[in-house]
Amino acid sequence: MRRFGLLFMLLAVMSLATGCVTQVPDGNNGGDDGGPQDMNTNGADMNSNGEDVNTNGPGMDDGGDDVDANLAKFEDPDSDFSTTEVRDVDGELMQFDTSTNELVWLADGTRIANWRVEGTSLIFGNSPFRARFGTEDGERRVYFTEVSPPTICDLVVNNGFLSVFSTNVQVPQE
Repeated sequence: MRRFGLLFMLLAVMSLATGCVTQVPDGNNGGDDGGPQDMNTNGADMNSNGEDVNTNGPGMDDGGDDVDANLAKFEDPDSDFSTTEVRDVDGELMQFDTSTNELVWLADGTRIANWRVEGTSLIFGNSPFRARFGTEDGERRVYFTEVSPPTICDLVVNNGFLSVFSTNVQVPQE
């Protein structure tokens, strides 16, 4: 276990030196007990398929509100395709809650604060990114990209922190 921790720290330092764009806490400020930052205490619980796992019905948060109504919707101007899901370079899914200005990491429901969506612009503080449409395996998709160059980013969520890495992978256009 100690070897894994040392390897992880080494990789983190290397990533910071070689193109890590940003790393931010989830913004939840821990649990009610004031403990360390937590995962998903202020939003809908999602499983890895992006389905709501609350017991009060699909698409509903604990207040009975329609969760989907708060999600940024990306509409392709060249087709009738639209979606609330955005993919990183590994195909990992996220959504953006416009009522709370949070990125929602669908693998575990982690919510990262301080994100704004303006059309296809994804903005964290002063760091702009872009949602771009592409086609992979015959399916239209939206990808989380840098503004310039327009390459797909690699996002990693670990212990309530989000890291965004540059890649050289172009948005697929079949």
